Amino acid sequence: MLQRSIHTTRVLKNSDATIHIWSDFTKRPSSLSIQSPKVKDYLFQKRPSLDPPSIRRRSNRIKYSSPEHIDEIFKMSYDFLEQRSNKFYELANKTSNPLKKDVLLTKAEINNPEVQYNFQFNGKLDNIKSIIDYDVPVYRHLGKQHWESYGQMLLMQRLETLAAIPDTLPTLVPRAEVNVKFPFSTGVNKWIEPGEFLSSSVTSMCPAFKVQEYDYVDVERQLYTILIVNPDVPDLNKDSFKTALCYGLVNVKLSYNDNLVDPRKFNSSNIVADYLPPVPEKNAGKQRFVIWVFRQPLAADNQNSNLLEIDKEQINRDDFDVRRFTKKYSLDPVGAHLWRSEWDANVAVVREKYGLPSGRVFSRVRR
Repeated sequence: MLQRSIHTTRVLKNSDATIHIWSDFTKRPSSLSIQSPKVKDYLFQKRPSLDPPSIRRRSNRIKYSSPEHIDEIFKMSYDFLEQRSNKFYELANKTSNPLKKDVLLTKAEINNPEVQYNFQFNGKLDNIKSIIDYDVPVYRHLGKQHWESYGQMLLMQRLETLAAIPDTLPTLVPRAEVNVKFPFSTGVNKWIEPGEFLSSSVTSMCPAFKVQEYDYVDVERQLYTILIVNPDVPDLNKDSFKTALCYGLVNVKLSYNDNLVDPRKFNSSNIVADYLPPVPEKNAGKQRFVIWVFRQPLAADNQNSNLLEIDKEQINRDDFDVRRFTKKYSLDPVGAHLWRSEWDANVAVVREKYGLPSGRVFSRVRR
């Protein structure tokens, strides 16, 4: 049940009106305000007769009453936090350091009940910019806390227990949240959990990626590289496995909110390797498909281009050395994801669709 946590910001006698910075939206983003008039009217008690909007049954709404003296306590707390927020805004306006400014702006809004309500009761992954705007530092801070509390730990657990680290790259310090979804027509219309098993029919079409940055980055200049690699391709000559490049994108431009990477986001100049769907061979076992997201190096001079020039002819997709590739182009890994696949009855259909040869069938005894 949503309890009333903030109250009217009525200007008291002899008080400075400028301290009510949370109430003045002439210069503030609308995402810092609760969008529902019904909820906002109740929380600020603009009409004392309002019932809690979170209680659906009328009989329960009539019975509800706020805890004793909570109105006075929250009013006093809200006024105090709003005054302190004004001081952080004053400091932020004086600094030219963007990182320090981000920290101060976050401190100015982190205790704003409207911000907390927006973040707690709305979608964080499929965010609506008018409600959760990741251009605003406080929402990036809250998003990072939310991701680190579960999603980041789950990702690292799957990358390490499935040995995607170090089989592809040595390690990862995750700084960006990466999610992957396949087209609705494939039958699975959801964001994929790291390490999930997917059939060849689901992965037959190019996926979409959502890359959410939480750190301060220069979104006007920063470009990204995205690779999908399969480190479980059987190599009979070496009696081992080799890594194949399934998909490669470079020079992808993202922002804090416009961060969905699908075919509408890029063109042929961004593709270094067309999407090759997973087509595991029979009895080859389970295969891992690891997605790596990299920040590309920024040119020291703003006048120089940050675009990577990659010779596609020199890329060996069937035996791809992802470590050498990242080192050659000074790529900085910031995020990852993975899923797993194995042979199923639909593999032959996918191979035919993409004009691929029929796969091998392995046996316990080499023939």
